[in-house]
Amino acid sequence: MKTYFTFLNIYPLLRLGLAFNIFNATTERNDDLVVKQQQMNNSIDTFTNFSDVMDQFESLQNWSRLCNISQTAHTDFNIVCIIKGESSIKLTEFRNFTYRVSSHIRFDLSVTCEDGILYFPWPFRAEKLHRVYIKDCIIKDYKSDSKNQLIDHISDTIKYLQMDNVTTSLRMKEVYESLSKANSPITRAAECGPENAFAIIRRGTKVEFEDFHNSYLYDINALEQSSHYFSIQKRTCLYKNLEVFELSGRNDITRSTISKIVHTDIAQNLKILNFSRNGMSDIVYKLQGWRLRFPDMEYLDFSNNHIKVIPRIRDYGMTVKKTKSVGIIDIRRNEITSLTKGMIDSFSTHEFVKVDISENPFLCDCGIIEVIEYLSSKTMLKAYDYLDSLGCANPSNVRGRKLISLTPTELNCNKDTVVNFPVVVLIIITISLVIITLFTLIYFRNKIKVNLCSRLNKNVAT
Repeated sequence: MKTYFTFLNIYPLLRLGLAFNIFNATTERNDDLVVKQQQMNNSIDTFTNFSDVMDQFESLQNWSRLCNISQTAHTDFNIVCIIKGESSIKLTEFRNFTYRVSSHIRFDLSVTCEDGILYFPWPFRAEKLHRVYIKDCIIKDYKSDSKNQLIDHISDTIKYLQMDNVTTSLRMKEVYESLSKANSPITRAAECGPENAFAIIRRGTKVEFEDFHNSYLYDINALEQSSHYFSIQKRTCLYKNLEVFELSGRNDITRSTISKIVHTDIAQNLKILNFSRNGMSDIVYKLQGWRLRFPDMEYLDFSNNHIKVIPRIRDYGMTVKKTKSVGIIDIRRNEITSLTKGMIDSFSTHEFVKVDISENPFLCDCGIIEVIEYLSSKTMLKAYDYLDSLGCANPSNVRGRKLISLTPTELNCNKDTVVNFPVVVLIIITISLVIITLFTLIYFRNKIKVNLCSRLNKNVAT
């Protein structure tokens, strides 16, 4: 029986590359790989033409049975696999095949599963592997290459990586044994993944422990204490080509995961950053300096989260010379209920950024009248035309109505009775000062009278 659980303190130990940092000791597997690569490198039996590639691929028993290979260009091949039932394929077999392929050839790999299993060690390194797409699969052996230094010497050729609805299957014993050798660091390849990629996309990925019911057999405290080691060993990964980075549809995303790509790693050409559908509530502030960090950024997606407050988002404009287009910060479909005049006014200063707050459950009460009046009198930039279409979610009597169309009467508010909090505060302070002053005058007036009377009595007596 497979057991699923939500990560708590263990999760920081399980991030590898851009999403996980898990590894184990794989000495036997690594030794085999070293021997195989040496054999391949010493071999002159390489194959270059179409027929040779096809013939050699047929020798991969499971691959040739479950996958179709076709030539899409003179040196490009497309491999499409459908893994059903209890069938499986191993990346190590494909890796041995690609060692012998001419350096001019490249492969695009697409794998879709129907309860199938992939034995694919991260970071999926194989010579000439150009594009990887994996959907609906269970991946095992995911961490088996994470301490294998030889993997760093396999060419990092992956340009596009996408994983949709993929489950990484782990065993408690493997995790525990790997962490007991924490003085042996993971490789750069395991931590950074495909550094030459143009796009890295992970949608709806998750981690599953096959035997979490056996966790009582292991010292969980030791795992938690080991987390300090993993948090300080992080490298700065250099993604010189990366334009699209997505981690979406995950409930276990952490601040450190966000910070890695946003603050630690270097990806100056990044154009699209997607953290949608992750259950986040307070992460937006991490990107206050978004344009300085990512001068080419075009789209930041925080939609479909639990964000309740919009931070002040600056438009750095031409302070960044590479700025060429408007960057969109998408905060649609979150939990923002309140709008203020100050918030909308800050949008009016934007020239190279557009903040999209539509489709949020706005509360249209008396406090919204100031916003309505501001929008009615202010000419906003074209990028903010959508503000006129913002709708109300509450109260029920105006649900679905456009905010701009409401009147104080419909909101049961008279303009004269709408509370202006700054004015109220000022009035309260003024009244308090007047009262204090009056009491002070009365007190000292009475004291002066007493003193005068005393002096007069003395004078009379003498």
